[in-house]
Amino acid sequence: MSTLGTPKPPVVVPSAAEPPHIRRSWRVLFEADYEAEAFARCWNSTDRSLPPVRVHPNALGNSEVWLRHGSTDAQVLDDTFVGLYHLPPRELKPGDVVLDLGGNIGLTAAHFAALQPGCRVVCVEMDAGNAQMARRNLAPFGPRCTVFQAAAWDADTTIAYSGTEEWGFHALDPAAPAAATRTARAARVESILAELGIDRVAFAKVDIEGAEARVLAAGASWLSKIDAIKVEYHAPATRDSMRDVLLATGFVVSDDPVHPRCVVGLR
Repeated sequence: MSTLGTPKPPVVVPSAAEPPHIRRSWRVLFEADYEAEAFARCWNSTDRSLPPVRVHPNALGNSEVWLRHGSTDAQVLDDTFVGLYHLPPRELKPGDVVLDLGGNIGLTAAHFAALQPGCRVVCVEMDAGNAQMARRNLAPFGPRCTVFQAAAWDADTTIAYSGTEEWGFHALDPAAPAAATRTARAARVESILAELGIDRVAFAKVDIEGAEARVLAAGASWLSKIDAIKVEYHAPATRDSMRDVLLATGFVVSDDPVHPRCVVGLR
């Protein structure tokens, strides 16, 4: 059941703790100062043993999200609601499907769901811990938000991945020996859409830490199902390689006006 529109439960902050520094940009994210303080404590915390902190960003109404101490979750919230890099290039409409490739803990997916209460959002996340948090953060929006736990890839397989920070986990090239610490399911975007019964996507956000070159390769058939797309590219993908693929698939392509490493495609 959605918690949108219900009163916000208080966030308890230990009174004996020294108040943390709260950036001006953080204060405007929340209705109450105690929430900004709770967020600032999470930002500064390295203690992973502490329970997750609950906050209610204004952009999500009264919907709660949870952030893990000692992780990059607070940085992701800052990127999402201060940076606003993920916003679609055109307004979402009721019935639209949004595909969030590289959904992390579900904050961008939650924002899409809040921006258009009549849309369906699919959050694709590779890491099990991030996906678990995404399910928790998207629960208030009910069944119209789905977490699909897999790495977006160019084959249906199992991949190894690595990384020291939750927002930077990246799949490893099977042909290049490297120290892998984890494995995950990988799936073609075509397979993800087919499994979920989706024929058309109004907007796709792509931020998959270096897998862009594989997923947005020449001839990738899933791109024909997308009406608008925003790609944050990482090596080996480049601005030119991403532009070329999108242009070849019939998109009108431009540089994102907000993020210096994003390209936007529109039909």
